[in-house]
Amino acid sequence: MLHPEYLDTESGPIGRAVTSEEYPATAHEFYFWTAETEAARRLDIGHIVAAESEDATAVAVLDDPRRYSDLQSFLDDFYAHDGDAALEPLSERTEILVFRARVLATRHRQPGRNSRRPVRSGPVYFATREAIEFALGVEDFSGTPIPMLLHENGNERGGRPQRTPLYVDEDYLLGPEAGHLNITGMSGLSTKTSHALFTIASIFQRSRRKVAALMFNVKGADLLFLDKPIEVDPGEDPELAARYERAGQRGLSPEEREMYRELGLRTEPFENLRIFAPLRPGLDPGGEVVYARDLDARRLNTLRNARGEDYCVYPIVWDLAEILPYAGRIFEHSDYDDKFRGFVETLRADGVGTMDGFFKKMRQIQDYFEEEEGRSSWRGHNRMTIHKVWNRFNGLPSKCGGLLVHGRVDYDGSPHVEEAFTDREMRVVDISRLTGVPQDLVVTKVIERIWEKAERGELGVDKLIIFVDELNKYAPSGAASSPLRETLVDISARGRHLNLTLFGAQQFRSKVHDEVVGNAATSLYGRIGDEELSGASYRSFSATTRDELLQLEKGRLLLRHAHYAVPVFGRFPRPPVLMGKQGTDIFGQQQVDLATEVHSVMRRMMSRPPTLQEIRADLDGESPERVHEALDALRAAFRSGRGPKNPYESLKRNLHRRRQSPAERWGPSEQGLLANVERLRGD
Repeated sequence: MLHPEYLDTESGPIGRAVTSEEYPATAHEFYFWTAETEAARRLDIGHIVAAESEDATAVAVLDDPRRYSDLQSFLDDFYAHDGDAALEPLSERTEILVFRARVLATRHRQPGRNSRRPVRSGPVYFATREAIEFALGVEDFSGTPIPMLLHENGNERGGRPQRTPLYVDEDYLLGPEAGHLNITGMSGLSTKTSHALFTIASIFQRSRRKVAALMFNVKGADLLFLDKPIEVDPGEDPELAARYERAGQRGLSPEEREMYRELGLRTEPFENLRIFAPLRPGLDPGGEVVYARDLDARRLNTLRNARGEDYCVYPIVWDLAEILPYAGRIFEHSDYDDKFRGFVETLRADGVGTMDGFFKKMRQIQDYFEEEEGRSSWRGHNRMTIHKVWNRFNGLPSKCGGLLVHGRVDYDGSPHVEEAFTDREMRVVDISRLTGVPQDLVVTKVIERIWEKAERGELGVDKLIIFVDELNKYAPSGAASSPLRETLVDISARGRHLNLTLFGAQQFRSKVHDEVVGNAATSLYGRIGDEELSGASYRSFSATTRDELLQLEKGRLLLRHAHYAVPVFGRFPRPPVLMGKQGTDIFGQQQVDLATEVHSVMRRMMSRPPTLQEIRADLDGESPERVHEALDALRAAFRSGRGPKNPYESLKRNLHRRRQSPAERWGPSEQGLLANVERLRGD
């Protein structure tokens, strides 16, 4: 044996490689028949085996199983049974099971030499974990190995299937060698978002670089509670654990916990989470200037709005100056003609940057027309065009769904959705309660601004991941183009050199722009519909692999990576975070008690917050109003950069002062002054 450590001799030979005139072995595939052993009966599609060539060991993925007998046709068997399906033949007919094995890699006997020699006739074994890691190119990775899936082989170790993490090379996932990840699968069945979160968590734990992620939440509360663990220990917080149970939130199973251990990952949520959302329609605060820091999270159009749970939620509000460059995406194509566009450009040139400023400008133009009857244009713009613009702009705030305010927006002292990122930051843009135009507007504007920051080298981190679901909507194939599609194409082509990585997901890979999917060095495939599998994107897959993709169970995916000669199947556990409706059920407005609210705030402000039991004891007898006032004051201090060194002690002192009478709050000198004032009143 050339590489005995690559062959699972414990399980014994599971078959024998065979060559024939019709099916010769090549450098890239070979065939073998299986033995009648217990180990051989566990062989299945996607398992990985090893066999010998003259000077090398080949490691290959199983594909295309077929069962053979010596029958020339089905009629031979029919006549052998006299047409009776229940009749046993005089002798058992010999049948063999044959697998095609697609070669992942070949290890030559002499180090440093590559081999492309076909395997010779001889025994076939299950591949060991060392063989699989070699075949997937792990020893040639230039970057950190990032675990993506867990491969399960047919051989057993300690009564369990042999498992091997499927790593990808960070330099080929995030750049600079190659980059980007694309995930394809049917909606609700392929767990696209779940795996994107799992991958980002893997990167955050394994990467030695400064990394951050930007995700767009398009469905309910899917991505709004990523800082919450998937399960809670009843011993640490019985009340919270009971709420998890009432909400039907399942913790990780023993099997999933074991998968995390074998992948070498911790089960922890994203601690550095920031969520951005627009105002709810009709809640524009008004005024000449709108200060973003003064907009309470409960005014925002998001499901993450409960007191004590809104500490990471910030507004997306824009004034007219930020909206005007995207007017072509807001108004109907039939409305936004050259005349309309020309007048909008005049408004921008005149410095009109707010809705209030727009109406003031329109009143000036109206006065101009009224000064001299018969005037039909203003600065070359037809009167009818101006009236059309006025009419369309009247409905602009409602058309923008809470994004646009009348005054000028001032972000001083408040985080901005387009600002530089911090290490391990998970930034979520919540557009789940927007539809149509405003949703497209947010995605377009945010991605374009982030791309501009990347070009200037102002991302704040070494690598930024942008996750875009429904990629076929934002970067469709075909002739129709848009600024966002061109930006996404640009990111896919040049982003890895500018520290920007696109994680895209879609139901139909064939309907995404060719350059976007073509530039993805890593691709994942979940369950896919048969109408999609007939496309050109899947021609390189064997018929058996395509059939497997039609019926993949949840949590099992096919992984293709730049280092892999052949795609490999694997599984992954659920992300270790709270997702979906359970988040609002557990942490909704009516669910959070005072102690939990205070504990949530302290966890964000302190490295060693007090326990829930300590907080419950300290808050005993306090009114919710006083606690909320004290918390609001503490949050305001931190927003202004004047937060105390010990926030919890400051909170307790504040609550103590609020319980005191005005006289008790003063020191001896102030109390003496109060006594003199009382005497004077008496005189």
